[in-house]
Amino acid sequence: MKPEPARIEDFMTAITYIAGVLILVCSVSGAAMPYVKGEKMFVFTRYLVEVISSAAAGVIVFLILRVTDMPEEWIAALSGLSAYFGTRLMNVLYSILVGRLKIIFHDKHDDDNGGQK
Repeated sequence: MKPEPARIEDFMTAITYIAGVLILVCSVSGAAMPYVKGEKMFVFTRYLVEVISSAAAGVIVFLILRVTDMPEEWIAALSGLSAYFGTRLMNVLYSILVGRLKIIFHDKHDDDNGGQK
């Protein structure tokens, strides 16, 4: 018995909606964790920026994984996970990028000055 194409499309649409809900819930809860633990004082604008950046991380991962042959359930799960840790992940990537740029420009500056600081 061959499945009907309309039912398969409905299932894929449902998985996409589930991934969207997971991204939203995980980005809201992931950004709230430092405030719940008492690590930071609550500032609404900072919280909003963290929610948006976490959701962006989840959407980026969703779009990247969507073009792979990975099962839809895994795509939804990994998108939610990346949204939960989105702000931390972006901070790590930012520090790595800035650290690399500092090394590149610091070495270039040393070469321009004949190895002197």
